[in-house]
Amino acid sequence: MRPFSFFEDAHLAPHRIFRQTWPAALVLLAALILAWLAYRPGLNSGFLFDDAANLPALGAEGPVHDVASTLRYLTSGKADPAGRPVAMASFLVDARNWPASPAPFKRTNLILHGINAALLFLLLLELGRATLLAPGKAAIAAAMGAGIWLLHPFFVSTVLYIVQREAMLSTTFVALGLWVWLRARRVVQETGHEHTGRMLAVLVVVTALAVFSKANGILLPLLILVVSACLPAPCGEQLALLTFNRGVRVFAMAGAGLVLIGLIAVAFAVDPLPGRGWSTTQRLLTEPRILVDYAARLWLLRDSVGTFFHDDIVASRSLWEPVSTAVSLAAVLVTGVLAWMGRRRYAILALPVLFFLAGHAMESTTIPLELYFEHRNYLPAMLMFWPIGVGIARIPYRVPAALLAAVILGGLAVVTWTNASLWGQPLSQAVDWASRNWASPRAQAYAAQLESDAGLYSRAMGRLSPLDNRFANEPQIQLNRIDTACRAIHRLRGDVIASAESSLRGMRSDPGALLTGWFTPAIEQAASGRCAGMDLTVIGNLLRAASDSPLLAENPGRRQDVAHLQGLLALRQDAPDAALEAFNRALTDDPKVAVALEQAATLGRSGYPSQGIAHLDYFATLKPSPVSPGKGMPWLHERVLQGQGYWQHELSHLRQVLVSDAATRQR
Repeated sequence: MRPFSFFEDAHLAPHRIFRQTWPAALVLLAALILAWLAYRPGLNSGFLFDDAANLPALGAEGPVHDVASTLRYLTSGKADPAGRPVAMASFLVDARNWPASPAPFKRTNLILHGINAALLFLLLLELGRATLLAPGKAAIAAAMGAGIWLLHPFFVSTVLYIVQREAMLSTTFVALGLWVWLRARRVVQETGHEHTGRMLAVLVVVTALAVFSKANGILLPLLILVVSACLPAPCGEQLALLTFNRGVRVFAMAGAGLVLIGLIAVAFAVDPLPGRGWSTTQRLLTEPRILVDYAARLWLLRDSVGTFFHDDIVASRSLWEPVSTAVSLAAVLVTGVLAWMGRRRYAILALPVLFFLAGHAMESTTIPLELYFEHRNYLPAMLMFWPIGVGIARIPYRVPAALLAAVILGGLAVVTWTNASLWGQPLSQAVDWASRNWASPRAQAYAAQLESDAGLYSRAMGRLSPLDNRFANEPQIQLNRIDTACRAIHRLRGDVIASAESSLRGMRSDPGALLTGWFTPAIEQAASGRCAGMDLTVIGNLLRAASDSPLLAENPGRRQDVAHLQGLLALRQDAPDAALEAFNRALTDDPKVAVALEQAATLGRSGYPSQGIAHLDYFATLKPSPVSPGKGMPWLHERVLQGQGYWQHELSHLRQVLVSDAATRQR
């Protein structure tokens, strides 16, 4: 075999550079085609979990069809203070009302994943040139690094989980900012012409777009510092380059400083959310274990089928509980220190490590998020596979290099196709997730729910019954047992009800939307009498058990949920005055106009317009808690609604309808 090598001259004519880099273009094109084929089986999967919490905003206040409705929609985000309006705007490409089909959303996610891979190719190409790789080698390394990242099965759960477009879009702008900075840096080096002010303006805009996609976009300045620290020092003392680097450094240090100050402030000012079960210190001790697990899944493809269920992870209580805490912390620190020490001499190896650690600076430190999620690696892992690409580019023979590249990309595509195919089979996926996360109550409850929906009642009951003792304080398990028993045998035993009541009293984690999501249809089912032993009295006892929970007593939002459900129960018991009292109580802790409108409309639809009017009158006596400017986008959303007179119009319209209905009933 004859040697395969690239010219080392970095100043070749364009046509000669093209001859050297066209193989890289073919590699990238092949990876993009493989990605499309690998992900196709999952494009027909449905909405999941947080999709239902975020995407309905497309129709929450009617279709998004004009400027006013667009402003209301774009400012309605609550996921973080920035509100993520850029990501929310991207969902308008796929639908402008709700409900909608999931297929367009997933297709757009996959297209965006491909765009990010192309941006990563450009970024790695500039990094290759900055680390003095020959043009051809830099191109092959960039194509392979981007292709491996594109096809890695660990990111299937990011691409096919629609709402994670927020993480993907943030990555788009971060990668764009890094590429634009590196390209401008090279132009200054080669020409001596610099436009620092213009460059800084671009970086500010790109950072803002990243932040308005997801808050971790603010890491762009920190990542610029990390990359800059690993690049070879420029030769000579070019004034233009010194000026350019100084300006970018000031921008980057200012942005990184804001991140550091924010993380420290969160550590001292914010206690973990109710029901998290761990402190900020315990979270910091746990995250090194998580980072090691991420790295194993990325590099070793260990258990590369991503899931959503990580509530089985036990937080570290000390350095030695569990002992893997100390081992993982030592591994992360030693790896980080060695990478920093060798950042100039071994930049190609050190940079992916430092980039990975810096990319986790927000979601794996003091902010009290859940401990683990696969999508948090989407940005930090972007440079992780570049060293593999560099290694392949340096193989001196064409055929072995091409075969190795094909085996790596083809193998990853097959595993990704397998994972994506599982997404296209929701029941099989749920069962697989439950088997992988056997200690996760969420995974077991989800699998049982889908088994029950498929009519596999015996399997669902067989899954849930042994969990009674292990998950005694998990309402999602115990309430699921009620559903399954009623669907399977249309009869409910007293011990199942007692277990559900006990789980509601002793719940240890925030149930979130579980209460309203389960009790609302359960009230209707109990009223129908289709399940022996399940009546409205049982529902009332379950709601009382929930209201007795110390965890719910600390959470105004959950107290409001329980009072609202008690109002719905009273309506089904033909007790409109009791329903009015419960609905009024729901407003006491947290007066919200949207809640008042919904409850008054419910009273009216149930045939009690006079009580609906009384409920609006009661709301008028309350003073809704003002939204402070420090809340960010929620504050702006309130300003938009006030400016449009939206709530005033809705209240006036509903009152007119209720008054008209009441007058009709009195005739």
